[in-house]
Amino acid sequence: MQVVRKGLLYFIVIVLSLAVFSPKRELYYLLEAYLMRQDVIIDNEKIESGLFSLTLKHPDLYVKGIKISTIKEISLTTLLFYTHIAAKDIGTDRSLRQWVPGKIDRVSLNYQVLDPFRVTIKATGFFGEAKGYLSLKKRVFHLDLLNEKSVGSLRPMLKKGEKGWYYEASF
Repeated sequence: MQVVRKGLLYFIVIVLSLAVFSPKRELYYLLEAYLMRQDVIIDNEKIESGLFSLTLKHPDLYVKGIKISTIKEISLTTLLFYTHIAAKDIGTDRSLRQWVPGKIDRVSLNYQVLDPFRVTIKATGFFGEAKGYLSLKKRVFHLDLLNEKSVGSLRPMLKKGEKGWYYEASF
């Protein structure tokens, strides 16, 4: 029993050490290079490193050369088997407001190695609260609106389901 405890303790120490001492900025630059190949550019960001996280302050997001949004803060936290990305105060460009909410308070994405083809999503904004997922295997994005407040301009893109309004798209 002692051997199992020691082995488990060593494993936990190694995993935490890898998470703390991992080159977070370099991993972010790899992600940025990958996104750039997909014509997605994150620009004007200020990078701050934490113990388990990396924070981007005031980045601008461009897709195919078009400015999509300005974000107050993006926080990336990874513990090797679990990754959490949170974005706060997302303001979309005026030209996109008929398709996308003008301001989103918070969006969080969670990814787990135990479920490698699924990313869970939570969002809050003027529309209320939304929860959903991104299925990488089926290539589907699904978002259910919970506690909806005002979906006025978004209504043409939403569908009515058993649980209420939802948005679904394939990519």
